[in-house]
Amino acid sequence: DRDPAAEVRAFDMRGFLLNEYGTLADRVTTEDIRLNRRITMSRLTGSVLGGIATGILYVSLGVLVVAEVVPLAAAGTAVLAIQTSRFALRQLVFEVNQLYEEGLYFGDYTAFCADALGRRRLPMDRTAPIGWSELVADGVSFTYPDASSPALDGVTVRIPRGHTIALVGENGSGKTTLAKLLAGLYRPDTGQVRWGDVPLDAIDSASVWQQVALIEQDFTRWPMTLRQNITMGAGQREAAVTDAARASGADAIATDLPYGYDTLLAKEFFGGQELSGGQWQRVAVARGFYRQAELLICDEPTAALDARAEHAVYNRIRELASGRTVLLITHRLASVRSADLIYVLEHGRVTEIGDHAELLARDGTYAEMYRLQARAYHDDVAEIGTKQPA
Repeated sequence: DRDPAAEVRAFDMRGFLLNEYGTLADRVTTEDIRLNRRITMSRLTGSVLGGIATGILYVSLGVLVVAEVVPLAAAGTAVLAIQTSRFALRQLVFEVNQLYEEGLYFGDYTAFCADALGRRRLPMDRTAPIGWSELVADGVSFTYPDASSPALDGVTVRIPRGHTIALVGENGSGKTTLAKLLAGLYRPDTGQVRWGDVPLDAIDSASVWQQVALIEQDFTRWPMTLRQNITMGAGQREAAVTDAARASGADAIATDLPYGYDTLLAKEFFGGQELSGGQWQRVAVARGFYRQAELLICDEPTAALDARAEHAVYNRIRELASGRTVLLITHRLASVRSADLIYVLEHGRVTEIGDHAELLARDGTYAEMYRLQARAYHDDVAEIGTKQPA
């Protein structure tokens, strides 16, 4: 396939992959041979036993005819009945076996439906409050299925309305999980998430998501037009599409496409075009900007963007922060300096809270991470360790 082609060549993986394929193919072939041997032996045994029984029956019938116990006409009728019965019995066994196999699949289907029904979020009469004062995660814990340790462990955060809040920390610290709990995408194992004074589990989920715009790092590349990838079914307001595209830099992409915003972004279809990773990231950012939501969650929104595009996106996020609530997740700490409040997470726990200046003065984890990144942009390395960056 074209996606792994570069690594297959660069790492000279041809021999390794062929060997892995051969190993798996040998295992599959061995298992197929074993199963077919069992099937063949079962069929052979059944055929032999059936043949012996039929032979005994015919011999017995012949003896009875010779002994004139059974008339010849009756014997002929018996032979036809035997042949018809054998065919009907064979068909019956085949149908019973087919029914059994289909029953296994149907059992899986019904089990899946029952599990899905148990997981479904039923509509609630209560909708998400408009004009909530703050979002609160109160002592929430969350563990992913089959994980040995919790992703979040007793985390408490408060996000005042109209403020920009940043979540920072190392990979696996629980930043994205916390954001999805606040947005109602996950449910905490313990603790409670509230929008204002209303618990999130008592609110209709659809009404919550209508107030949330999400810019993810691992976004979906929908096989639809550029316009549809931006609007995502939220109505197609032309002016809003243009503004969102301009803010994210996706307007330049539309200019280069043969049909502009109506170009299909799927190479596998006729007339479709393919975008680069950075171009797709701009489309994903425009998707979040287009949705006029009360809560904007930005999870590493510029991971694949160049420096100029990244600067423009963060400037736009700061503009959107006016009157809206922004939850910013990023490893680039220079981008969170203007945040009203910064939460530092480590191993699923909040370890530091404060604004940029307060956390630098505390000289803890945040200050260490910030200065490590700042050294890459300053010549005087020694001064960074003792002097607070402007």
